[in-house]
Amino acid sequence: MLCFLNGVKKALLIAIGGGGDIASTIVLARRLEKYGVETVLASIAWERYIYDPVPGPIRLSEFYNTIEANPHYVLITGESYAVRSNRKIIPQVVKASRFLGKPVYIVDLYNGVEGYYKALKSIMNRESIDIVIGVDVGGDVVATGFEDELWSPLADWMGLATVSRVNGVIAVHSPGSDGELPQKYIIERIDELSVKNGLLGVSSMCREDAELLSEVLKYVESEASRIPLLAYNGHRGSIEVRRGSRRADVTVFNTFTFYLDSQILVENTKPVKHILYTTSLDEARRLLNSMGIYTELDLEEDLAAMGVKPGELTGELLLKVREDGRKRIKKLIGNNNVLNTENTL
Repeated sequence: MLCFLNGVKKALLIAIGGGGDIASTIVLARRLEKYGVETVLASIAWERYIYDPVPGPIRLSEFYNTIEANPHYVLITGESYAVRSNRKIIPQVVKASRFLGKPVYIVDLYNGVEGYYKALKSIMNRESIDIVIGVDVGGDVVATGFEDELWSPLADWMGLATVSRVNGVIAVHSPGSDGELPQKYIIERIDELSVKNGLLGVSSMCREDAELLSEVLKYVESEASRIPLLAYNGHRGSIEVRRGSRRADVTVFNTFTFYLDSQILVENTKPVKHILYTTSLDEARRLLNSMGIYTELDLEEDLAAMGVKPGELTGELLLKVREDGRKRIKKLIGNNNVLNTENTL
């Protein structure tokens, strides 16, 4: 039993890192249920470009056949779907709901961390939730923001900011499995946080977890959530992910989940402090841009502006577009600094 769950009767687990993170979130929820904790599941709805080439997360207004609609969340079933640019999409969270046979909440990102916070508070009140656990598969949520390997900080940090505002917990599952930050680096960051009393507990997969994850992945597409299954089944070494644009090391650490104090993590992640009270997705993105941080939203917009179709996406193209985008952001910051200097003369 994880100590921070003492006295907890009902938990809300939300996949904060992207559409596919719901797969591992299901496994963690099932483990909590073994401890006697009732669970409710939620997720953001941000699909990979190969599944949804429209930049940004799916808007709540783009979902159909839902159970309940709120200004900041929708409650979906396995029969729900989304329509973007006249194209029908079945998000990973819908596939997860289909597997589970029960509804799942989808939280909106377009109203910034303020809207995200209102969504979680509404769900917590509606479901009588005792604790919120934000699940990030891969662990980029622990990034400082200035790592060269960081690809997708926006969703992770909006999730972290929001979870911290409800005094929740961040679950880093399968460090390094998304091929962004190196596994060794993530473990080092977690170690730094543990010295500051930020580590609340650690768990590892068992055979039952692996069997469940194997079944979930028959429904949900997720490269990152597939890595812990490979690790549990004995695979070791480095494998390509994201069309070959990145590599992920597969070790026993991919079967671990590290539970972190969200508020201590925020205190040690400077960029997140700047987006804590943002009121739109674009505001959060622009604040990160102003610090020289290129986000996944920037990448998707750049790909769309080039007219790149999902089938045309290659690892080489992803790397080039990202590098060009990062240079553009840094140049823009440099120009702004010059203008600010001139205005003070």
